[in-house]
Amino acid sequence: MSGEGSAARETPNRNALWARALADRLARLGVGHACVGSGSRSAPLVEAFAADGRVIMHPHVDERSAAFFALGVGAASGRPAVVLTTSGTAAANLYPAVVEASRSEIPLLALTADRPASLRGTDANQTIDQVDLFGCYPRVSIDVGLPEASAEGLTRLSAAVESAWAGATGASPRAAPGPAHLNLQFAKPLEPTRVPGDVPAGLEARLAAPEAPGSEPDRQALSAGAELAALLRDARRPLLVCGPNHRPGIGAAALALAALMAAPLVADPLSGARFAPGARRWTMGSADLCLGDPGVAAALRPDLVVRIGRSPTSGAVCRYLERHGETPQMVLDAAHRWRDHLATESRPLTGDPVATLAETRSRLEAAGAGAAERAWVDAWRAVDEAAWAAVEPSLTTGWFEGAIAAAVAGSLPEETPWFIGNSMPIRDVDAFARPTDRSLRTVGFRGASGIDGNVSGALGAAAASGRPALALVGDLTLLHDAGALLVRPPAGVALHIVVIQNRGGGIFHMLPIRDHDPPFTPLVVMPQPIDLGAVAAAAGIPHRPVASVAELRAALTEDSKSPGAGSGPSGLRLTEARIDRHDNWERRTAIAERAREAARAAL
Repeated sequence: MSGEGSAARETPNRNALWARALADRLARLGVGHACVGSGSRSAPLVEAFAADGRVIMHPHVDERSAAFFALGVGAASGRPAVVLTTSGTAAANLYPAVVEASRSEIPLLALTADRPASLRGTDANQTIDQVDLFGCYPRVSIDVGLPEASAEGLTRLSAAVESAWAGATGASPRAAPGPAHLNLQFAKPLEPTRVPGDVPAGLEARLAAPEAPGSEPDRQALSAGAELAALLRDARRPLLVCGPNHRPGIGAAALALAALMAAPLVADPLSGARFAPGARRWTMGSADLCLGDPGVAAALRPDLVVRIGRSPTSGAVCRYLERHGETPQMVLDAAHRWRDHLATESRPLTGDPVATLAETRSRLEAAGAGAAERAWVDAWRAVDEAAWAAVEPSLTTGWFEGAIAAAVAGSLPEETPWFIGNSMPIRDVDAFARPTDRSLRTVGFRGASGIDGNVSGALGAAAASGRPALALVGDLTLLHDAGALLVRPPAGVALHIVVIQNRGGGIFHMLPIRDHDPPFTPLVVMPQPIDLGAVAAAAGIPHRPVASVAELRAALTEDSKSPGAGSGPSGLRLTEARIDRHDNWERRTAIAERAREAARAAL
């Protein structure tokens, strides 16, 4: 059914009235995807969303996977997807994704079906206390009472839905997007069985749309932009740092300001400013490698730092910011929810980042403000070019995880959605993927930074974008979320999964515990003897092992020549990049040291 969907059908009972009104309103607000776990208590909601042709349904066996799939949709599209569960532990399985949505500020709508409140605290089957189930993490959490077949009841439901939507999308003043939770009670009958007299004649399954607030100037952005412009006018050695975020406009705005000021920009792979027009000139992509050297970090001393987005992934960049803690550091954020864990913030700038940076540029242009000192940006460029000259030969002839990250970044077609997994993949992209003016749509979960749900999130991002996508993840990340591969994705979803197979958690070689074995290898690295080819075969996914940059590029080239080429009936395929974990760490350490030596020599 399309168009008005669930609102236009005969309503058999009050549960259907409630559920169809809710589904219709969310579809009109812009929800286009609903991820559903199996169950009975949620049947009224499942029936309502399934009958509404405006919403694409994604069935999942595992509710945790469903939630991360919905999170991928929200991260890639900027619009919340619905994740819908039955009662009991099914609802509890959403917790990790709700945490990530909150910390990453990704919109998400969690709808958990529940038994009547009168059964709470009893031995009723599949009944737990679902009120405020996700603690402090949702922006809004509402326990919605049993359905009422009245205009007044629909008005109360409408208030809950509008509140949840505002919370998920960050529409409230000084708020940020994130998860919103509606706990929805239902008593039997749960199926759309006609109950005579249950729904009064003429009562339509539709929630009224509140009057849209008039658009007003973003006064916070105007004020923050004016303050930032005044600071930049006096700065001679300004540095822009753009951290992870899920709003593409932030990266473009940061690049535009960097170009206007002729100022260096340090950009996280998930910032929107690393792989975008202008990035090759203004983004200093070797920062993670070079700033780890104390001499280089000391020599590149800014007189003003403007930070946009979350703290960077790079530990070297974070230590650099701490080193120069006496330098004024302004942290720009729409809601200023993030705590400055580095304790370097001079004071917050609160305002929509895109609008604030636009206002800053406008004021600087009107004042004819001068650019940064030429020697300042020249020093950054000299260091950056020297580091890349030292590193790039190893990226083309060597075989280690950094070369994999560089090959992927260099091979993806324009506008490809690229999910970058946690642990080492995001760090290898940060260190070894050179900035490019070719726009790539990077997605990742750097809020709580877990490896759970990364495959599901990549599938959700691919579904939302409607384009062939790629995910770069580690072997433990894949195994942790392998169940996501066993559910057929919707038609048209094409995802190429590149798995770095290093037999365990390679990231832990960065920690001192590596010198204590045992317990290091069996209990920290946790190498798994699983045959990824067998995993792929069980899921019906084509599998291709590679062991060199040339072989990997050949596998990636299939994507650019024919999107979705080599994929199975599900639209998925898996390339296994096999790496020796110990050799990789030795190569990575040696190459990073060459970069630092070259950077020192360039100063």
